[in-house]
Amino acid sequence: MAYSDEKSLTKHITSKKYNNIYVLFGDEKFLVKHYTSQLIKKVAGETPDEFAFHEFTKEVDLQALSVAIGTVAFTAALNCVVVYDMDVNKLDKSGFDALINLLSEVPDTTVLIFSYPTFDTNAKTGEAGKKSKFKPLCDAAIKAQGEVFELNKRDAVALEHQLAAWADKRGKKLSLPTASKIIYFCSNDLATLRNELDKLIAFVGEREEITVEDAEKVVVKKLEARIFDLMDYVILGDTDKAYSLLHKLFELKEDPRTVVRLLGGSYVDIYRARVTSESGVNIKDTADFFKYGNRTWVLTKIKSKSERLSTNAIRRSMAEILDLSARLNTVTLNEEAEVEKLIARLILIANSELEYA
Repeated sequence: MAYSDEKSLTKHITSKKYNNIYVLFGDEKFLVKHYTSQLIKKVAGETPDEFAFHEFTKEVDLQALSVAIGTVAFTAALNCVVVYDMDVNKLDKSGFDALINLLSEVPDTTVLIFSYPTFDTNAKTGEAGKKSKFKPLCDAAIKAQGEVFELNKRDAVALEHQLAAWADKRGKKLSLPTASKIIYFCSNDLATLRNELDKLIAFVGEREEITVEDAEKVVVKKLEARIFDLMDYVILGDTDKAYSLLHKLFELKEDPRTVVRLLGGSYVDIYRARVTSESGVNIKDTADFFKYGNRTWVLTKIKSKSERLSTNAIRRSMAEILDLSARLNTVTLNEEAEVEKLIARLILIANSELEYA
């Protein structure tokens, strides 16, 4: 069953027509936390009435929850009950049945909110053959005339506009290309992006505009972005920068095997972008076929890199990476030294066809 999305929730909150039961979850925890707060403010007000506002976290006493749900809001318009990160898989059958029964008994004067701002609802139960009870909880909420909202990662365009909007509220200018670069550098996680933007705003001080150069100096790059940089230096044949970055990764205690794995993934991206270009297929079609999802932007950005190498050079590079990956998993090696040798071989391949257009 498909659940409602962020756009639907935004409209719902502004409509001021509330259901009695809500479930808010998804892989974008920042949004789950944000919209839970917004929903509480709309239902219970900026300063909730202490007798008509009840919060529970993780380990929930069902009897206490039942009492809270049945509370009559004498001094408030509605009684608001919020349950954070409840792991329904920890309930036995009788406990879960009791919870589901509670959903059918929520009075019109109460709004019950199940919010998952940290808990991974996709996590396995830990018991072989045992299905998660989370989906049955959502289904029961809908059956009881409630609503379930799944808040997942935003696409790159939405993230760029969000970053620009946050910067604007703080009196700073952030172009969409610069916002795109920040996302590329660090993450598509909103909480991480908000934190990096705060650092950038502090860094630029009185200056109005945040530039790509600022981002290069301040933003903490995720490993994938660093590997992209490494691959860029390799393809350009810039030995000094390639080894400088590689040694930096080793200083940061990055696992050589992870470096090889991500480097291999980057070359796979290049190969797909190259074949897509040669066949005249739309990049989005390729991204959809290989289920890139929110990583579709990777193929778009890597297209220019794919044009620097011939298809044969890309294949040779991938073969070198696969060979080392196999050896790292079968024999004992000086892993850092082997990765250094791999980079040398990749640079030689790139230099041999650097003039390819």
